[in-house]
Amino acid sequence: MTRLYSDLCHADTRYWLEVLADKSIEPRKYKEAMTEVGRRLGDSILSKIDDVQGDVYLACTVEDADFLAKGMLSSLEKHLSKISFACFWNERFSPFEIEDLKVAPILKKYQEPTSKNIKYLIVLKSIISGACVVRTNLVNLIQKIEPEQIFIAAPIIYKHAEQKLKDEFEKKIYDKFQLFYFAKDDERTCEGEVIPGIGGNIYLRLCFEGQSHKNEYIPEIVIARRSQFINRNS
Repeated sequence: MTRLYSDLCHADTRYWLEVLADKSIEPRKYKEAMTEVGRRLGDSILSKIDDVQGDVYLACTVEDADFLAKGMLSSLEKHLSKISFACFWNERFSPFEIEDLKVAPILKKYQEPTSKNIKYLIVLKSIISGACVVRTNLVNLIQKIEPEQIFIAAPIIYKHAEQKLKDEFEKKIYDKFQLFYFAKDDERTCEGEVIPGIGGNIYLRLCFEGQSHKNEYIPEIVIARRSQFINRNS
């Protein structure tokens, strides 16, 4: 097992990655760690944004919304004026029980309206391994918006994830990608768990009973933003 840290990962961030990887850590601390690494990913992305007035669209999955995405938004909102948000509920499975052949259809989504032309699209995920969730959600997004730049962000990626993403898209799309991550792991179990990754199954670490349970959950951040949007337009 080898973990390679990116240039974005500093000593304090390594501490939070170790918290995520520790399977004995209680859920409260795990959630805190997810929020912290989200904030630090946001800081890293801010350093690459040269137009603070440009439209930014942040998209995440339901399990990442209240912690990882919340942390990133807390960083971005301090400096950026136009941030829209999307959340996806995906069901991840493989009809062939092969990790790299998994699919992740969208069961439902919360998607804030925005202009068609976006300066920066950020697709956020707690870990990228087979990349099927990122691929599915990104394809859905670019059917409606045309981003100038696409930032793919995750605390941890599997060693083959970047090439996997590249293989899934046409060059004109992939050329817009910038990948932001803190560590790259090179081991994955036959069940698809990246080692040490984020310490196992994120659904269970965040106190969901499984994939079906997390897909019934409405994130607090979605409830709050939807309420703000309705009040703003009423």
